[in-house]
Amino acid sequence: MWWTLQHFLLSSFALLCGLLGVLYYFGTLTYDYWNKKGVPYIKPKFPFLGTIAKAVFCLKTAMDQQQEIYNYFKGQRYGGIFSFKTPVLFIKDPELIESVLIKDFTSFYNRGIKVDLKLDPLSGHLVNLVDMQWKSLRQKITPAFTSGKLKGMHQQLVQCSQELVKHINNFVEKSEPIEAREVMAKFSTDVICACAFGLNSNTLNDPDSVFRKMGRKIFQPSFASRLRLTIRRQCPAILNLLRWRRRSETMQRFFKSMINSTMEFRENNNMIRNDFLQILMELKKQRNRLAENEEHMKIDDNIIMSNALIFFAAGFETTASTLSYSLYELSLHQDIQEQTYQHIVSVLKNHGGEITYNAVKEMTFLQQIFQETLRMYPPLEELRRIVTSNYVLPGTTLMLPKGSSVIIPVYSLHYDPEYFPEPEKFKPERFITEKGNIRHGTYLPFGDGPRICVGKRFAEKEMLIAMIKLLLNYKFTLNSKTQVPFVYNPRAFFLTPFGGIWLDVHRRI
Repeated sequence: MWWTLQHFLLSSFALLCGLLGVLYYFGTLTYDYWNKKGVPYIKPKFPFLGTIAKAVFCLKTAMDQQQEIYNYFKGQRYGGIFSFKTPVLFIKDPELIESVLIKDFTSFYNRGIKVDLKLDPLSGHLVNLVDMQWKSLRQKITPAFTSGKLKGMHQQLVQCSQELVKHINNFVEKSEPIEAREVMAKFSTDVICACAFGLNSNTLNDPDSVFRKMGRKIFQPSFASRLRLTIRRQCPAILNLLRWRRRSETMQRFFKSMINSTMEFRENNNMIRNDFLQILMELKKQRNRLAENEEHMKIDDNIIMSNALIFFAAGFETTASTLSYSLYELSLHQDIQEQTYQHIVSVLKNHGGEITYNAVKEMTFLQQIFQETLRMYPPLEELRRIVTSNYVLPGTTLMLPKGSSVIIPVYSLHYDPEYFPEPEKFKPERFITEKGNIRHGTYLPFGDGPRICVGKRFAEKEMLIAMIKLLLNYKFTLNSKTQVPFVYNPRAFFLTPFGGIWLDVHRRI
């Protein structure tokens, strides 16, 4: 009997060792990929986890993980890393970056985010779409952001900014600090709802606003959400197996109900507005008259809902974040805040004291404030592209096969002293002219090339008008509740400091 038990234990141990050996082999099978191609690379320490494990498991922020990789390849134009088991080319060289994003865009036009529309019906938006579907929709949505459309939204933006001033005045009267990220998120939510969907969300004045609640849910930091994003990029089949949705049923029902009721109201009352939702509604009407090269593009209710959702989500969060960090830096640098205020006053003096469309265009120094803020606090730390046809990297013999992945490290490029001397310092004068001395391929807060953020000009206009109104009425200083320097939450999608950004607000006399 003892011999039988011993034999069973030995057999079980041998089986376990064999199983672990197979798993190790399978988990490291691709780890010699870059070595075979003669590319400098970081060899992963563990099977399956690749070189991004610390960020995936929220042990480090994605920015810190990226900076480690960037420093490892010092002196190199590119290097090889692994996202889980998948080989990824980490591109540092500005000329190669320009080739990927602009010159050779036809070989890199997909972001590589795979979605299952049955599992996540609200994922079929402009950010995720690929090939001709993306191109077709992009061409049709772009007219929503022309100069004429932006000019038509100007007064609405001024009115929303005035409501922001009134809201902040409540804190001033009580001598209370503001948490800038929350206040600016409420403001940008009101702007998106008004200018994109023709809705009065009243988020600034309603502490129980359902729009703000949904906005918080979309980007609520968590380990699960961060892990899901990574799995979706590399192993989407796992999400399908687990039935792991990106958006909750509650959130999907809310946006569907909101958009459907708005469209029905417009159709029943023959109402036409020059906004983003109207563009989507017109696309739906035209879906039976698609061009031959758009035969796979089906504009249905889910496409409308998903693009409305992504515009809402991306629109409020990135704008709110940039406004908050701008106010933070101006609070730290009182001399620059005063210089900005004097610049605003000077420009408005030439326009009768009115915040006109042309006056905003002349706010060049204020534009530099935002450009430098976006350099230091970019909305996305990286750009990803998938090779859509076999591609030889310019100036090399390295051939990237179709389906390969590349990463462009936006955050690390923005902090590279070779391109931005003293990168830790807030220096708006870097952008003293439209192009300044900024090297192409090193400044990418909105991306670049044909897949540059479609709402870039709208966001810039919104931020300019808001900051004009704020600095005309208030002076901002740092509150002691703000942790300096920032410590960022590794579970968040964007740069999110623990404890928030607290500012004291003083009425200008």
